[in-house]
Amino acid sequence: MSNSQMKDLFSQAMRLNMKYYSGLFDVTKDYLGALRDLAEQGAAKASAPASGPRAQPGAPAIQPLILAAAAGKDATASFAVTNNTGQDVAADPEISDSLKAAGVVAEPAGRMVAHGEDVVFTLKGRPTSKMKLDQDVHGTVSVRPFGDREIPVVLRRLHAAAKTKAKTS
Repeated sequence: MSNSQMKDLFSQAMRLNMKYYSGLFDVTKDYLGALRDLAEQGAAKASAPASGPRAQPGAPAIQPLILAAAAGKDATASFAVTNNTGQDVAADPEISDSLKAAGVVAEPAGRMVAHGEDVVFTLKGRPTSKMKLDQDVHGTVSVRPFGDREIPVVLRRLHAAAKTKAKTS
């Protein structure tokens, strides 16, 4: 199999995984929202007064994208979004200031996305030797035309891999 075919297969698999997890998140969010509405309706019908304030279940926590690598090495993570806006829009990921300051960028930027089309964005960062080991830089990324959902992102510097010595005989 040629290198180009392998890249195409990998790209298709990545898109499929992103589409799966994006759909899974949307289904989970809708399910929990409906469950919350049902619980609120039941609570409103209860005749006994509440014994104290009740915590409302929130939206499910979005798992962060982790950009982790040794100093000077590239770290990447991808996420997918679907254009359900009903029109073609320019999609430009917005990265929080803390991540921008750490050099994190998103690709592709300013891409036109047709209604119903999926697009995969890749975040790229490169931890520096100035970052403390295992001390994270936290931030978010969002694509505003597709909603106000912010995805948490963590940039982390890992320990450098130990160099192995070549055996001499």
